[in-house]
Amino acid sequence: MKIGIVQPLIQSGVDALEQNRDHLCQLADQLFGGGAELVVLPECANSQYFPASAQMAAALAEPLDGPSVRRWEMLAAARSGYIVGGILEQAQDGIYNTAVLVGPRGLLGRYRKMHRFGWEREWLCAGDDLPVFDLPDLGIRLGMLICYDLRFTGAVNALALSDIDLLAVPTTWTSIGKRILWDWHGYAPQDHLVIGYAYAHHIAVICSDRVGQEGTVTFLGASIAVHPGGEVAIGPLSGNEPATAIADLDVKSARNKRIGSAGDLQRDRRPEQYRTRIVVEYEKRT
Repeated sequence: MKIGIVQPLIQSGVDALEQNRDHLCQLADQLFGGGAELVVLPECANSQYFPASAQMAAALAEPLDGPSVRRWEMLAAARSGYIVGGILEQAQDGIYNTAVLVGPRGLLGRYRKMHRFGWEREWLCAGDDLPVFDLPDLGIRLGMLICYDLRFTGAVNALALSDIDLLAVPTTWTSIGKRILWDWHGYAPQDHLVIGYAYAHHIAVICSDRVGQEGTVTFLGASIAVHPGGEVAIGPLSGNEPATAIADLDVKSARNKRIGSAGDLQRDRRPEQYRTRIVVEYEKRT
């Protein structure tokens, strides 16, 4: 399955929203033209990631039937493809950091970021469910997370146990809290986490990030696509430059959870034993 990665440089400011939409749609259209069946865009794809205030966050947000999703719906219909992309979603009860999934027949659903990072805890609401999408046209089952969610193994495990074939992750990987931004192979720290999940759960994983800076924060790029089993299909992309790429991912092999003749990731699970006990080592008395 051919999946497109868009790693853009996004312009800041409310006035740049339409310019960013145009740019991302142009890049996604080029990927569809190159054979991509699904294109993945970053977190908050059409806007800067760090709003200066709650009022600015509200100005950057839009409803699910707003201009970004409508543009993606039109493109997906014209190209008979699928798009996963992030927006700040304006809902009746507040603003969410949301990943949407659109296809040739329109909006299929959304995932709202469950684990909020930094400023998000002050100004955004938290999501509370993990939807899984069956896509008969593509013959796959897809799950979505957003950036910081990858730190929480329970969320990935829940999706893997729902038999997803592909985990699509719009991201904004940042320099916050990191001593090393990229290793000598160009991998950001998060790339290693992604490879580990693909290896451990035998699922395909694709992450689309952005590049550039906002204030003192550097975005890490290094977007990546990984086959089930942990083999890197493409990436990491540049840590500094905008890029696009098409990964030919062996997504459907995710359904085979056997490890040669020695193991089986479904058969060998022992959830009834997954509990801990605390052992205290007492000091020796003289």
